[in-house]
Amino acid sequence: MTDRRPLAALPPAPEAPLAGTPEPATDPLPRPGHRRDPMTIAVVGLFVIAVLFALYFGRDVLLPIMLALILSFLLRPLVRALYRIGVPEGLGAAVMVVTLFGGVLLAVYTLSGPAAEWVNRMPRVLHELEFKLGDIRAGIDRAREASRQIEQITKETGGDGPVREVVVRGPTLMEQAVSQVESVLANVVILLVLLYFFLARGRHSLESLIGTMRDVDDRVHYAMVAATLQQNIAAYLLTITAINTVLGVATGLVMWMWGLPNPALWGVMVALANYIPFIGPAVMTGVFFLVSVLTFDSLGTIILPPLSFVALTTIEGNFLTPMIVGRRLSLNPIAVFVSILFWGWLWGIPGALLAVPILAILKILFDAHEPLKPVGALLGD
Repeated sequence: MTDRRPLAALPPAPEAPLAGTPEPATDPLPRPGHRRDPMTIAVVGLFVIAVLFALYFGRDVLLPIMLALILSFLLRPLVRALYRIGVPEGLGAAVMVVTLFGGVLLAVYTLSGPAAEWVNRMPRVLHELEFKLGDIRAGIDRAREASRQIEQITKETGGDGPVREVVVRGPTLMEQAVSQVESVLANVVILLVLLYFFLARGRHSLESLIGTMRDVDDRVHYAMVAATLQQNIAAYLLTITAINTVLGVATGLVMWMWGLPNPALWGVMVALANYIPFIGPAVMTGVFFLVSVLTFDSLGTIILPPLSFVALTTIEGNFLTPMIVGRRLSLNPIAVFVSILFWGWLWGIPGALLAVPILAILKILFDAHEPLKPVGALLGD
């Protein structure tokens, strides 16, 4: 029987593909399962901005707190070892704080002589640099002369009236030095007091906080997170400190073999600078090159100390540290570099020194919380 329904009632025939049109290789991408609320995104963005402002403007208070917390991770196993042999935690914490402060004072006193000698030699050092780098200085002088001539021409073609210069007088050099010394002493006192309380009362405070949780699973979970954090960060800091100490001693011996003055000073500087990956060794390479230029005359002798240091840092960075530290806590090099830039921008050199320990703490905390595990995976393995 013939279908007599009108044409409009019949289902439309499927359109035939045009000749030569390729079939889609894959299925179209699915639409997102949910839409993000713009208000939530705005609130999160404002919260991040507020945290950045708080970190930047509160650095005078937050920096000693963070440094004391990280040092407490490093010294806590020693306080626990003293507690096992019958020393109370309060007394053990006092012993650790006094020992740390005394060691730092001894190092400063020992190295202050060579450092002061280099400071006193600075005018003669600059004169020697100008003499040995005469060609570069001649080019700089020519550039300055050209800039002065351009500035003179600009003044002559400018307004007719005389140009008045406004000089803003700031604090003198002595006033700035006194202000810096007062700030450093205040931060040292705050650091030592906080370190003592973290070592003496930190465990009790953490146990009291975890004990307020009603859910037993939460209490067990956060107790394990705290134990993991303490164990991994302490082991990481002890390992890095040992590696940096070995690198500093090796560098001092090598510089002594090449005849560089004050090898102990350079060894200590290398041990401290190596807490800042990538940037610290690069800066020390430049320092060794300048000191070699001031000490030696021939080019072959000048390049030996910096090349030796580059060889030592290459062995340490590519073989020693990954072999020892990588078994416990492996951080993404990109995340490490970004962390150094970020905390160095916020808190200066102390922030750059604390950047890697802070990154390690954040990775452990992110890995312990299911919603933040992708972020922890980005920070390292």
